[in-house]
Amino acid sequence: MPAPAAASPAAAAAAGPTAVLDGAAAARVLESWSRLAASELGLGSNMHSQVPRGHNTVVSMLEACMRSALPQPSDSDWNRPKPRHPIVGPASYPKTQPDVISAPGLFRKMDPEALFFAFYYQPDTYQQYLAAQELKRQSWRYHKHHNAWFQRYAEPTVTSEEFEQGTYVYFDYNIMHDDLQTGWCYRRKENFTFRYDALEDELPVQQI
Repeated sequence: MPAPAAASPAAAAAAGPTAVLDGAAAARVLESWSRLAASELGLGSNMHSQVPRGHNTVVSMLEACMRSALPQPSDSDWNRPKPRHPIVGPASYPKTQPDVISAPGLFRKMDPEALFFAFYYQPDTYQQYLAAQELKRQSWRYHKHHNAWFQRYAEPTVTSEEFEQGTYVYFDYNIMHDDLQTGWCYRRKENFTFRYDALEDELPVQQI
């Protein structure tokens, strides 16, 4: 009698949440997954052979993956430098950022375009946070759907509990559009409906 075919992860998923695999089938599914993981992560073709079998091992592996994905206290440390392209430079080159780069007073002296640059081109940094804080202090508001900063050009002509409508100025952060139209400039939008559910309102406005 020929040996049964090895179960694949897709076949196991298709069986539905109520399907129960015996020990041999579970081992074959685990082996298939480990082969796929080794291929995707470039860990070598022998990586899957090092994975032990058994239900307890599967549970332990899942728990280990869960623990490694938990948020860490350092994730909220905005003031921690995060080099995007770390390299080994000469000994004379500064290894840390000057304190002034993270000084809120510096961002209060920047013009809006410098603040837009810091916001869009320094993602996930304390500088992006300071730029957003200063833009909001200057009455700019971030539209979450358009990923752009808006400012009232005049008082709204229509207001309600859900939106306001009027003329706005927004900053076009695109360097070049698909139609080769240049951006990185201010544009005016008339009769624009600004829905309040698209307004970013989590960051408090710091008053001087």
